[in-house]
Amino acid sequence: MTVADVVDMGFAGHLVALIRSLYENQRSNVKIQGDTSGWFQAKQGARQGCIFSLYLFNLMAELLMRYTLDGFDGGFKIGGRRVTNLRYVDDIELIASSEEELQELISRLHGAASMVGMKINGKKTGVMKISDDPTPIKVTVAGVPLAETKSFKYLGSLFNSEASCDEEVKSRLAIARQRMGELVPIWTSRTISNRLKGRLIKALVWPIVTYGSEAWTLNKELEGNIGAVADWV
Repeated sequence: MTVADVVDMGFAGHLVALIRSLYENQRSNVKIQGDTSGWFQAKQGARQGCIFSLYLFNLMAELLMRYTLDGFDGGFKIGGRRVTNLRYVDDIELIASSEEELQELISRLHGAASMVGMKINGKKTGVMKISDDPTPIKVTVAGVPLAETKSFKYLGSLFNSEASCDEEVKSRLAIARQRMGELVPIWTSRTISNRLKGRLIKALVWPIVTYGSEAWTLNKELEGNIGAVADWV
């Protein structure tokens, strides 16, 4: 990553120079049981507690994906828009229409990360295939195979290889029932009106049930279960 890359993203050059000056030629030492080491130059990482660290990380992640996607033609088209990834801070999901595309995308990301001294953690990375073809998918990072999974959570929502939302909906309902149980003292209280209890359910329980519901495909059973929860409100 160069200063030119950051400036190309729309950041003013003098601001880039100012932040860069905070980290150039920085030195550190280590104190252990009262003994302090000599000073040494710190070439990587942000200062502990630096408020810029989150912004710098997001900036790095954005540049990594720009390097990765430069010239890549794969992915899915939804409403005329090409979708190749989902990102939230350091949680990145790569999306491809074939095993070959996914391998290319991961290899591109691995190469881009290597350019800036980063790497993909294979132990925390998995692949999932949504297809009628039961053949296992084989994708590697630097020659190391990635484990195939049948489901994973992304931003609190559960996705599975069957493209079904049954498991996700049932999980949401179970969490909502647990929350209802935790708040039993409120529901049984005689000093709290039923109207206020209803408002508390809407604020504390109903959002748990409906989180991510915009992407659900429901059958009659699931509709009935959700309807039962709605009756509480």
